[in-house]
Amino acid sequence: MTTVNATGNASLAKLADSYKTNDAEKKKEDDYLGREAFLKMLVAQLQNQDPLNPMQGSDFSAQLAQFSSLEQLINVNKSVESMAAAFEKSSETDASTFIGKEVTGNANSLDVTSGAPSVGRYTLPKEADVMVKISNSEGNVVKTIYPGQQKAGEYNVDWDGKDNGGNVVADGAYTYEVLVNTGSGYATLPTTITGKVDGVTYQNGKAYLDIGGVLLSPDSIVKVADVKAEEKPSMTALDYLGKDISYSGHIFSVEGGKVSGSGIKFDLENQEDVVIEVLDSKGNVVNKVEVGLDNTTTGQNTVNWDGTDSSGNPVSDGIYSYSVKSASGKAKVSESGEVTGIKYINGTQYLVAGENSDLVNIASVTGIE
Repeated sequence: MTTVNATGNASLAKLADSYKTNDAEKKKEDDYLGREAFLKMLVAQLQNQDPLNPMQGSDFSAQLAQFSSLEQLINVNKSVESMAAAFEKSSETDASTFIGKEVTGNANSLDVTSGAPSVGRYTLPKEADVMVKISNSEGNVVKTIYPGQQKAGEYNVDWDGKDNGGNVVADGAYTYEVLVNTGSGYATLPTTITGKVDGVTYQNGKAYLDIGGVLLSPDSIVKVADVKAEEKPSMTALDYLGKDISYSGHIFSVEGGKVSGSGIKFDLENQEDVVIEVLDSKGNVVNKVEVGLDNTTTGQNTVNWDGTDSSGNPVSDGIYSYSVKSASGKAKVSESGEVTGIKYINGTQYLVAGENSDLVNIASVTGIE
């Protein structure tokens, strides 16, 4: 006896196969009645229908319409998720809005770039025996430092970027915990910092606030306040003309492949390895210059950037900045010169200072002589 099949098992199998998803997608969609589950139910219904009373074409069309609606709902759901993720990203705090303000934050983060860690600090309210634990992003302790007995005051986390086995740790984000013992056992010391935000530094695609050389994540801020009026300069760009100023670094203007300014200047207490990152206006690293120990000197150093990216290709015209990191984390970027002019770039005012016409952001002026 021949079995009557109104739709054909081969065709149904082919239709079902065309909607199969890989294991990862299937696992994700198992949380709800997805298109695959719906299709399996429909195929099972067709395969097991009464051959003498098959499904009417109108019924089959109705179920296919339901399947089409399900597809559309799944796509809408994915679109909403994408929109929510984009909104969340766009809602992140703009780090540049903190420049010039006084902030207080939990400063227990370290960022390692090319084996060189950023600066960490802590303040002892009174004399204590100190121990510092440094952990990776997974929470595992990679290094324990024993500074020993220290008097009340402010201290840097003296880490060389190596783990307890003497191996250089991988680049990335780390945290530190300061434990103090004043005679009754070790307890965690709060590592908060309060100070004026001098600028914004980008590390591994993330923005950090620069507070006297300490990098603070905007996410860790617990208090923000405007600088008191008597401490806040009321000068306009015109007021700086003809005056000698000191400034914490300058920016570059690249026009037709020509780089403005007098090069990257920084001071070192001792000869040591230095890493310089050149960043575009969006904070992306376009070139990384590594200066070895033998090519640095105690005191002021100057490194010239030729206006190329890490592949040796000329960068696009525009505004560029830089960051300087030394092995000890104590490299200082400070320059001075007379303000000889004002330049407008993309609607922003910049001071022109020094013998080599450095472009200086007014927010980076640290003193007027």
